Amino acid sequence: MTGKEKVQILLSSYQGEQFLEEQLDSLLRQSWKNLEILIRDDGSRDGTRKILEEYSEKYEHIKYFPGENIGVTQSFFELLRQSDAEYVAFCDQDDVWLEHKVEAAVRKLAKAAGPALYCGNKILTDRSLTPMKKQSRRNLRPGFGNAAVECICTGCTAVMNRELADIIAERLPEYAILHDWWTYLAASYAGTVIFDSHPYILYRQHEGNVVGAKGGFWGEVQSKAAYLKKSRGKLKRQLSEFARLYQGDSEKDRLVWQILAAEKFPGRLKIIANRSIYRQSALDEIIMRILFLINRML
Repeated sequence: MTGKEKVQILLSSYQGEQFLEEQLDSLLRQSWKNLEILIRDDGSRDGTRKILEEYSEKYEHIKYFPGENIGVTQSFFELLRQSDAEYVAFCDQDDVWLEHKVEAAVRKLAKAAGPALYCGNKILTDRSLTPMKKQSRRNLRPGFGNAAVECICTGCTAVMNRELADIIAERLPEYAILHDWWTYLAASYAGTVIFDSHPYILYRQHEGNVVGAKGGFWGEVQSKAAYLKKSRGKLKRQLSEFARLYQGDSEKDRLVWQILAAEKFPGRLKIIANRSIYRQSALDEIIMRILFLINRML
């Protein structure tokens, strides 16, 4: 690593006028200076486009592309298709990045051989950026068996090297649950995933987006089960699309097909005993296997 490698930050905006300027200003304060910020607006009707026009006129390294509404996942994939830098980062419109976020990611990725994805922890805050009492777990264990059933890569923390970006861009899916989950799947299949327990981002939590809102142990179980069941149908579709586009690693290919076969007996029984698939939380792990057993995961 020379310290001069180019990093492109990909930001998909939509109706983001409330917090967008604060986010852009945090990107401009990054300690890594060789940055280019590519922004695609996904059909905003508020003041978002005006803000982007002003910033792109003022800063030559901010490139803004107005677009039609195609949804957040495909919008990010469109930006990825246009990227060409040594390192590529995903960025949301309403967070704040700490000064060394990009630099920390690049320094870790530079040590990786082959396709690699960096993702990490974040500081959960309220709308005013005041840190919340409940924070994310710090130590997570990435792997393909996890990526098949859970995404631990929050998109706004994700940075990838060129090798991984090219692999994903050459196999863009017709369907994915979210761009960050698809990226985690591809990275854990084709290369290395680095999870950084140290947070470099203030991650705004909006109303209704925190899992486990109900009180007590049983309330938490109900909340987590409801959250997992929300991916039903979507998970099957994503894994089917992944199996179509990614082939060649026999062990990982077999795991995908084993999960897809869990809609029927005896596949359902086989998958609940399969320890190569896992979720990060012990409670999530138990709930997932129960949902597989009663055919509510796929």
